[in-house]
Parts: sequence; C-alpha cells; structure tokens
Amino acid sequence: MKRLLALFFVAVLVLAAILVVRTVRLKPEQASVPPATLITVDAGAVDRFASAVKIQTVSNFGQPIDADAMTAFRDLLATSFPHVHAAMTHEVLPSGSLLFTWKGKDPSAEPVILMGHMDVVPVEQSTLDHWKHQPFSGDVAEGSIWGRGTLDDKAAVLSTLEAAETLLAQGFTPARTIVLAFGDDEENGGSQGASGIVKELAARGVHAHFVVDEGGAVVTGMLAGLDRPLAVIGVSEKGYLSLKLSTTGTGGHSSEPPAHTAIGELALGITRLEANPFPGGLPEPSVKQFEALAPWMPFSKRLALANLWLFKPLIVSSGLKDPKMAGGYHTTTAVDMVTGGTKDNVLPTTASAVVNFRILPGETTDSVIAAVREKLNDPGIKVEVTAAGSARNPSPVSPTTSEGFNDLQTTIHQLYPTAVVSPYMVQAATDASYYYAISPNVYRFAPLEITPAGMTMAHGFNEHIGVDNYRHMVQFEAQLIQSVK
Repeated sequence: MKRLLALFFVAVLVLAAILVVRTVRLKPEQASVPPATLITVDAGAVDRFASAVKIQTVSNFGQPIDADAMTAFRDLLATSFPHVHAAMTHEVLPSGSLLFTWKGKDPSAEPVILMGHMDVVPVEQSTLDHWKHQPFSGDVAEGSIWGRGTLDDKAAVLSTLEAAETLLAQGFTPARTIVLAFGDDEENGGSQGASGIVKELAARGVHAHFVVDEGGAVVTGMLAGLDRPLAVIGVSEKGYLSLKLSTTGTGGHSSEPPAHTAIGELALGITRLEANPFPGGLPEPSVKQFEALAPWMPFSKRLALANLWLFKPLIVSSGLKDPKMAGGYHTTTAVDMVTGGTKDNVLPTTASAVVNFRILPGETTDSVIAAVREKLNDPGIKVEVTAAGSARNPSPVSPTTSEGFNDLQTTIHQLYPTAVVSPYMVQAATDASYYYAISPNVYRFAPLEITPAGMTMAHGFNEHIGVDNYRHMVQFEAQLIQSVK
C-alpha cells in the first residue's frame, strides 16, 4: 500500500512538473512589423459616411430588397467616390450587388477580394424611444456617427471605398488586382447577392488569393485576465439551419380537450428538445485561438490553455455553463417563433414552431435534423427545413499560415501595436461562407473598436461608431491594400 501511495505521489509530482514547464515556456512576444504608411483621411469622409447611413437599405425577412433605396445608395457612392468609379471596372449585378475591379501591376496574379454588404436589418418601431438619435439620422454627435448600419456593415463598405479613393488620388496601383464586392441581401442570407457575386466570379475563372469580410473586431474587455485589446480574425463560422416543427389536432370545442392538444404536443416536443442540448466540444478554430491567447494570460489561465490535452473537458464544461460563451462550444438550439390556435374556446387544429440551430464544426445540417427527430421522439411532430436556401453547413477552416492571414495580422499590429491577434470561429452567419467556392483563404475582420456590451448594438438600438474609429478603419483598409504583395 505504501508503495502504491509513493508511486501515486511521484506521478502527481511528475504531472505537476510537466504542466508547469509547458506553462512557463509560453512567453508573450511582441510582433515586429514594418512601420505603417498611414494615409491622411479626407475631412469629408465622415459626412459621406453619415449620408450613406441615412439611406434606408433595409432587408426585411422574406421580402425583396427596396430597389429604390438601393439605387439611391449606389448613386450616392458614385458621387462620393469619383476616382473609384472612373478608374475601376464598375458593375451592378442583376441582384443589385456591386462589383469593382481595380487592376493591379500583375494582372496574372490571383486577386484579393475585399467584401461587405450594403443592406441593414430593420428597426423595430417599439424601440424608437430607446434610440438617443434616430436610427436613420446619420447624426454626428458625441464623438460618434449614429444610425443603423454604422457597425453592420456600412462602415466596412464606406471605409474600403474611402481608402481606395484616397489611394487612387495619390496615383497608387496595387501589386495585384483588388476586387471590391458588396452584396445587397446579407441580412436575408445572401442567397442572391453574395451567392450571385461568387457564381459570376467563378464563371470568369477567378480564384482569389484571399478574401476579407466582416466578422472580427478589436475588442476590449472580452476576456478576464487579458489586459490588452484582442483582435479576432474569423477563420470559420458555424453552420445555419432553421426547422419548422408542426403538429395537427382534431379540433373541436375546448370543453372536451384531449390529453394534449396540438399546441400541448408541440410544447412537449420543444421541452424535450431544450432539455437535451447538443453535446459540447472544442473545434479547431477555438484550439488555435487558445494557443494564441495563452502566452498573454495570467498564470492560472495560461496553465489550462497551455495544457488543453488535460484541461479541455473542464474548459468545455465551464464554457457551456456561460450563456454568452456556450455558443462557442456546441450547436445551439433557439426556439424563435411559435404559432397556433384561433380562439380560446376552440381546440387548435395545427400548431407550429421555428427553431434555429447554429451548427458547430463536426456536425452537419443532416446530422442536426436526425438528432432533432431523435430528441423529439414523436412521429406526430413533423420536421421540415424552412428557407432551405439559407441552410448551410459549418464553413471550412481557413489557414493561419497563408499570406492573407499574415497581411491582416501585420496590418493589425501596425495600427494596434498592443493588440493580441487571434483566430476564432464566428458564431453568426456571414456572406463570407459563399467565397470558399473560389478561395480557401477566407477571413472575417473589420477594425471595429468595440466592447462586449457594444456588440449588441449591431442588431439592437443606439447603433453607432466613434468618429476616430471610422477614420482608423479607413487607414486600416488603405494600409492593408498597400501591404498586398
């Protein structure tokens, strides 16, 4: 017995030594990058951006985009950026999306695609009283530009055009061709805009060197223990699936109800679904993110991140318990819409619910559908895909060793020298997923300087961006374009 205890004690000491050695070897290293050549942002840039915010390019679910608003937006861009429209090949695709081609010094080289979307989500009338400045006012006040789209995603569109306009005025020609691609229906899934752009480019034989879309940001206060900004570059995104669950009943008078009405049967199914969440895991992008973060974290957290082989189950379990973090560790289930019944004394003949799933890499739309049927365990509940065109599997994982990732990382360090740069998995859906058809190097980053609390503004109320932040975005886009080899 004493021998066993001694062996156990030695094993514990050896394990502790391994953990500590692996941890102390991780030391933060400040990136060494060439000095930036920052452009001077034109004095009228903020006003041009504010004017774009005023145009209500709203995507309403299930409805076509407002063609008049989108035409007005394109007309504004034409008058705001004359050099861009004169020097680049400019196309309006059938869906209304925009495609600009800026020929580089080496036209045979694969192009770089900088993308964004011109549409915005609607504003609920019930929230108008919560806005400090009206959602389409484009007000410049309190050091910020206010309105829907200032974060998602007109800032990316306008700052990219502003950067290109300035560089063109200086006589700059990029090393390789730059394509600016702006969709018009991202908020409705991008099935016409981004999808149409990619199909057109693929038909022309275009294969992109790398692609940059929205999805990442420069976040302060995102992680406890990290005392510097965190610049996250999206290298993948979760899949997307909405399912309609429906039941039928015999109807009749409510004075003679069955054990479960159509609504009751549906409710039981929903309860089983929510009571049996999808299992947790740690996808590849999260592993890469933890590896990048580990050297910068305090010792206790660095110990866990440096030894994922041992602490992975604990990290996943802890993450699943935090509602704000859980989406990064499993396929999420959100019951978003429920309908049924016509009157309080009439038994419902039908009931339905729409449930949205954001799918973790490793799962697919088919595997989620199969799991849902198993969890419901009720042949009386019909399961069908809603908006099949928007259902998508998790995206591939873009490499962190490509020139595109390196160019992004270098530019971030040039403008934000104290930031920690990390890959990560985007939990929302973006247009970027379509572009894997023409490039394996698809990244999601816009230099929005934001806090975790500020992230809710994009689809909430009081959406705004700092004037200085917008100017930094213009400088960032110009620096990135100049860095392309």
